[in-house]
Amino acid sequence: MPVIHYPPDLPITARRDEIVATIAKHQVVVLAGETGSGKTTQLPKMCHEALAGARGRIGCTQPRRVAAMSVSRRVAEEMGVIWGREVGCKMRFQDDTGRDTRIKFMTDGILLAEIQSDPLLRSYSALILDEAHERSLNIDFLLGYLHDLLPRRPDLKLLITSATIDTSAFSAHFGNAPIIEVSGRLYPVEIRYAPPEKEAEDLGLLEAAANAVEDLLLETHDGDVLVFMPTERDIRETCDLLEGRLGGGTEVLGLFGRMPAGEQQRVFEPGPRRRVIVATNVAETSITLPRIRAVVDTGLARMSRYNTRNRTKRLPIEDISQSSANQRAGRAGRLRDGVCVRLWAEGEFAKRPPFTTPEIQRSNLAEVILRMKAFQLGEIETFPFLNPPAPAAIRAGYQLLHELGCLDDLHDMTPLGRDLARLPVDPTLGRMLLQARREDCLPEMLIIAAGLSVPDPRERPDDAKEKAAQAHRAWHCPESDFLSLLRLWEAAPDPTNQTTGNALRRFCKANYLSIVRMREWRDVWRQLREALRESGDLPQNHQDQTNRENAIHRCILTGQLGHIARREERNTYLAGGNRLIQLHPGSNLYERRVSSGKKKIAATPSTQEKKPRQPAWIVAGEIVHTSQLFARTVARIDPLWIAELGAHLCQVTHSEPRWDSRTGRVLCWERTLLHGLEVNREAIDFGKVDPQKATRLFIQHALVEGDATITHAFHAKNRQLVERLRAILSRIRSRRVLALEDRLQAFYERKLEAVSSVHDLNRILKARSAEEPEFLFASEEDLADPEDEAWDAALFPDEVNLGNSVLPVSYAYAPGAEEDGVTVQVPLPMVEHLSPAQVQWMVPGLRESQIEELLRSLPKSLRKKLQPIDSKAREIAREFLPGRGPFLTALAAHVTQRYGVALGSSDWTETRLPAHLQPRVEVLGSKNQLLACGRDLEVLREAMKPKTKAVNTDAWDRAVRHWERHGLSSWSFGNLPETVDIEEIAGQKVQGFPGLAVTREGISVRLFRSREEVENSTPAAVRQLAEARLGRDIAWLKKELRSLAPLGEDGIKPKAAPAADFRSALTRIGRQITSPPVTNLPPDNKPFPDQAVEHLLRHSLALEPLHPLRSDRFEALCDDVRRKLPALAHRLQDLLKQIGTARHEILSKPNRYPGLESDLRRLLPPDLLSRTPHGQLAQVPRFLKAIKIRAERAALHPGKDAEKARLVAAVTGWEDRLPARRQETYRWMLEEYRVSVFAPELGTVQPVSVKRLEALLET
Repeated sequence: MPVIHYPPDLPITARRDEIVATIAKHQVVVLAGETGSGKTTQLPKMCHEALAGARGRIGCTQPRRVAAMSVSRRVAEEMGVIWGREVGCKMRFQDDTGRDTRIKFMTDGILLAEIQSDPLLRSYSALILDEAHERSLNIDFLLGYLHDLLPRRPDLKLLITSATIDTSAFSAHFGNAPIIEVSGRLYPVEIRYAPPEKEAEDLGLLEAAANAVEDLLLETHDGDVLVFMPTERDIRETCDLLEGRLGGGTEVLGLFGRMPAGEQQRVFEPGPRRRVIVATNVAETSITLPRIRAVVDTGLARMSRYNTRNRTKRLPIEDISQSSANQRAGRAGRLRDGVCVRLWAEGEFAKRPPFTTPEIQRSNLAEVILRMKAFQLGEIETFPFLNPPAPAAIRAGYQLLHELGCLDDLHDMTPLGRDLARLPVDPTLGRMLLQARREDCLPEMLIIAAGLSVPDPRERPDDAKEKAAQAHRAWHCPESDFLSLLRLWEAAPDPTNQTTGNALRRFCKANYLSIVRMREWRDVWRQLREALRESGDLPQNHQDQTNRENAIHRCILTGQLGHIARREERNTYLAGGNRLIQLHPGSNLYERRVSSGKKKIAATPSTQEKKPRQPAWIVAGEIVHTSQLFARTVARIDPLWIAELGAHLCQVTHSEPRWDSRTGRVLCWERTLLHGLEVNREAIDFGKVDPQKATRLFIQHALVEGDATITHAFHAKNRQLVERLRAILSRIRSRRVLALEDRLQAFYERKLEAVSSVHDLNRILKARSAEEPEFLFASEEDLADPEDEAWDAALFPDEVNLGNSVLPVSYAYAPGAEEDGVTVQVPLPMVEHLSPAQVQWMVPGLRESQIEELLRSLPKSLRKKLQPIDSKAREIAREFLPGRGPFLTALAAHVTQRYGVALGSSDWTETRLPAHLQPRVEVLGSKNQLLACGRDLEVLREAMKPKTKAVNTDAWDRAVRHWERHGLSSWSFGNLPETVDIEEIAGQKVQGFPGLAVTREGISVRLFRSREEVENSTPAAVRQLAEARLGRDIAWLKKELRSLAPLGEDGIKPKAAPAADFRSALTRIGRQITSPPVTNLPPDNKPFPDQAVEHLLRHSLALEPLHPLRSDRFEALCDDVRRKLPALAHRLQDLLKQIGTARHEILSKPNRYPGLESDLRRLLPPDLLSRTPHGQLAQVPRFLKAIKIRAERAALHPGKDAEKARLVAAVTGWEDRLPARRQETYRWMLEEYRVSVFAPELGTVQPVSVKRLEALLET
């Protein structure tokens, strides 16, 4: 190498010794130099001097190709060596270095690429990272990589050069490396602000720049003018504009990164003419242009930004930072005082960011991660970035790469990822382009991918919205906004023709398009096209293909799998993450409501076409949030494409396994989901998913439940066995009846494996039929339980004899179901001839359970004497045989006789037996059709009355004429049978039931259709016959009663007055105890003495049991009444005295609660003895005592009394919902409830509660 010389006019030359010594002493040096300091050209020479004798090259990186090329030539020229030998330059697809190259200039991307083959960078002894303040991705990669490499290469020197922008961050990153600051050779620069007039968008900035250049050339007289423009297209058009204005006296040159090297070199070789250099930000800091006197700064630059919203890399034109603006202005002060004209308002400068955002913070981290994987730079999470990216951004990057298929679940690169890493484009667009190669639509996809990277060029001015819409409709594609972009591109002038600038301008103006955005779209298209050419993927133009549209949308889908959505309603779609999004109104797929009150746009051929229904599925180019979430640039897609192209992301679930009897298979739904959206749903064989569970389902539905057509003998045989065992177990109410199907299921599961269809079953039977022909035949031992108890068929008969008819009986164990328990089938003619008692107790096997329930319903005082209830019920059921009379009466007599517990038929609490203990009746018609069913025979009989009346026959009329007698006054008709056979209908005997009735003519013998009618009518007739038979005895008895001491007028204590007759005494008692006093009685109320006589006779003249109706039993009844009447009269008198005394005590006390008089009127009505049974009359004194106690307590605690009163009021009046025969039962149970609430210490004769009152209502 020749002797190195340093230009003395450069500021850095004065610091040469210091810099060389620092390089020799320290491994890392940070050199901050202002513009024009000479750091870029002189530092490589100083480094060479400091490392004299060291092996290895000095590598110098530059962010841009033009800077690397121009600086390398400048250094070679200053050192006096041949460029390309001792000093050379290497860029992608161009290597101008050799074996003797000592100083090697290159782009930073080249050094990154060399790391793959030389991880320790052994070929270098020193590295100079120039323009580090730009913080490009490559610079940050190199800073991080060298941070870890330097400890392993202590002989490697690192020099970091930067403008005077945040140099301390570089120093800190490398262990507080020394910082050398070199001032620039700058003269004062005057800053002027000249914002352009807002005229035409495409020419306003260019015109303003040209005007500023003309003014500066006239003002300065010497030196060149540097103009900063954002894009290559702007540079070309500005150059054209200036050449037309300035003529040949001024040289106009362009400068941008992709300019051929020869043309770039021209800007460094000034000639005699003044020059105007129009450049991108490549001239901002990377290179130093000679002879610059003035700068025109548009304040704009193209910046690379990753849009996380639509996952695309964009190159928008943005306002530059304050530091960049200062760097640009500094270019004008290199030679003498300079001028910088900024084409924006002065106030905007302070609003701009201080520094340019590091590229790592505005880049797609998916692209960063992919490059790090490709360059083997390690993991992004641990990589020593100067400014590490946020963890959330890293996760999003991995997620996108995984979605694109570039990485697997372990974050390792896939073959597709390696292919994508070779494309110098955004991963999302790259994925679309890779798919386009497979789909054979690369040219079209290149256009659309570029279009997605720039704003929509279509404009809709406020004053021409309808005209713009009409113009844009020419490219309208009703099912795809993407294809509309393609049609727009194809309609525009050819972008490969460089002479189409004016044609494009006219096209944009005519069609309401932004010329700026159209040019930006074309610039991006050229960049992508060039990148594909360099990677060997240059698309070839070809004609449209049959499936071109589908192919394009499939390609877009591969890059936008996160932007799929399913239609929910008009213009509303559901996207991943359960997000509701709206179609943007600017989309072709958006449906507008046309109001009849608004003027419609005139129809055109395109508008007359019927718009297709909105698609079920769409893919969106972007999803943006403004007032709400909007999907922009969308297209119809087939959801099957999602399952195919996004298979690596899709979640496949299987649900709802079910038996399908139509196909004879166990099926399930296979659902394919992406981001929570179901993209496909189909029925598949569940046996492929879960063979074991599928087998269980097949056995349950096809074999156990029989929901399949199976002709094999084992199936019918096993079903018969199950039904036989079910019939047995249902009769004895064994819970094991519910397990029969489970046992059959378990039997089949032991025998079968991997059988989920009838086809599978047939296959297995065919294979095993020769060796084990009966291997699927179940035995009773397979299904029965050893604990199943033996049963007596006589206790649970298949038919019962009711009313001389044999009726079929069936059994079911189905708790809660309508058919649970016993069911008897009764032909319609037989319904009115059955009694509830006959039906209730017809099955001996149920009797023990029925009796146990009745015993448990007895009052506690009686129930205690019959403990233990279960064993007593068992004994009674074994010993007791019901006769023909009422069952409860006979049961009471048996208990009294057997256990000495005095019971009457009224002691049984009328309670609702469990459903299975109440036989169910099915009424059948003449053709055995079901007419009605239920467990209440009386209700059924009432419902069937219209039908049973039609059963009257001549035979019935003949029997009536034979048996009935009328106008009787004594028992002169002899003995009556309990039943009479009338005829036989539908295989069943029709019977009549003789009884007595009271008529106008006297007493009649009647033939009734049911036993209940006999029991309801006959007692009153027997009583009237007995009164006639006992007429003399009753008159004699009244005379005898005169000897009884009369009650005083106050009804409390006797007086010594002369004896009065019993009738007068009763009259006085009636006046004293009834409320109100018995005066002026209504016509329906009998005098009190008459009520008393009737009360005694009604109580004493009860023929129990009613049957048989024989004359000797009637005479015995009359004799018994003769003996009982005297004692009964005295007991009645005593009872009435107690009632009168209790009433007097209540009314004589001052303590009265609201409603006391009402309670007395209810208990002591004028017709007290007529309406009150003798058994209930005996309880009236206790009820009155409860009223007295309540009055005393209410006076002390009225609040508590009111609360109790509310409890009673809640159940008062319910009796109106009951039939008349049950209202009295409810009335007296309600009185007992009042005692339990207000005076519980008095006790009740039966258990009573709100629940029991409700139960009575339910019955």
